[in-house]
Amino acid sequence: MADDNDQVPVQITLDESSPLWDRRDIAETILTRLSDGLLVIDKQGQIVLANPASSRILGIGMERLASQGWAELFFSESQNMDFNQVIITVIQQNIEYHNIQVPYVRPDGLERQLTISASVMTDVAQSGKQEIQAVLIVLNDTTDLAHMHQRERELLSRSHRLAKEKAEGLDRLARAVAHEIRNPITSIGGLTRRLMSNTPADSKSVGYLERILESTQRLETIVKEVRDYADLPAPRLRPLNLADWFEREADTVKAEATVAGVNFVKHVETGDNLEVRVRADAEMLDFITEALVRNALEAMNGDGLLRLGMRLEGKAAVITVCDSGKGIDPADMPYLFDPFFSTKADAVGMSLAVAKRMALEQHGDLTAKSQAGRGATFSLSLPLSDGNDAADGSSQFRPPSLK
Repeated sequence: MADDNDQVPVQITLDESSPLWDRRDIAETILTRLSDGLLVIDKQGQIVLANPASSRILGIGMERLASQGWAELFFSESQNMDFNQVIITVIQQNIEYHNIQVPYVRPDGLERQLTISASVMTDVAQSGKQEIQAVLIVLNDTTDLAHMHQRERELLSRSHRLAKEKAEGLDRLARAVAHEIRNPITSIGGLTRRLMSNTPADSKSVGYLERILESTQRLETIVKEVRDYADLPAPRLRPLNLADWFEREADTVKAEATVAGVNFVKHVETGDNLEVRVRADAEMLDFITEALVRNALEAMNGDGLLRLGMRLEGKAAVITVCDSGKGIDPADMPYLFDPFFSTKADAVGMSLAVAKRMALEQHGDLTAKSQAGRGATFSLSLPLSDGNDAADGSSQFRPPSLK
């Protein structure tokens, strides 16, 4: 806990006997070394104080700042209307403190982004009323920071666009594969069953036919899961109290863990928040959790600890599924959520790909981390909402696995 003294502003008291009393050079040194620009404009619009940083940021020499008024310097420049409006707003509304970011074009044509802090300085006039005597302006050039944020937004937008294009490409591929393979598989399966019915039970050919039929059935399973992935609808986002959903889901997961013979622990880290509001598709959340729990139970093979958790992390709610299994091979981590990737010989490898896509389409994410021999943790994050969002009432087709 912070010491109470940390909350008290530092005060320095000087009297006339102090060697620092009336030391103008100290004030000048401070103003000269400030990295932020500082201007004081009197009620006649004259700049009565300016430091070198303000000259550098505005691109205007100190001589002009000292000899010309605010209106003469800036109001004739139409491209700086937002910049000029700051002082007008502060004076007209008598604002004690105003902070805003505005664009600014210097006289040399260089475009900058400035954060301006402005406040009025008042004094008691002869009438006894408080009157504005001056306006204090503090300038901070945030152009580099704004450019960095813009690049981050562009990279994020590009990443989302590439992810969307990849998903759309996979959809087209999945539909094409399902369409081209379904009919031949059906024919192979039907002909194999007919051959088996006409083949003596003690014939060596029966074994071959059974293997063909098993492979056909596996291909049919793959085609079905590919079709489900391709036909995955947009989520039906509705206001949801994730805390209530989590409690219901925890009961289901606990029962599954008991049947599988593993221990179960539930932990919630939401402080005093009885409600955790999100906009989500509850059916999709059920599917994601079911897929993660199934993988966790398979990894532990009837012996271990399954942990289901929920916590708040910034502006997101995070659901975690942790197991104490053998963990995930680091070489497999980059491909974990790719369609058709699986370390199990009899698995299709679509469940995690579908779960990841469901998370992304609910504006969340699904991630994994693991240490060899120490299990794996899957984290589903969802953005928090204020609970006032309207439900998405659209009704769309859902594959049988999501009904």
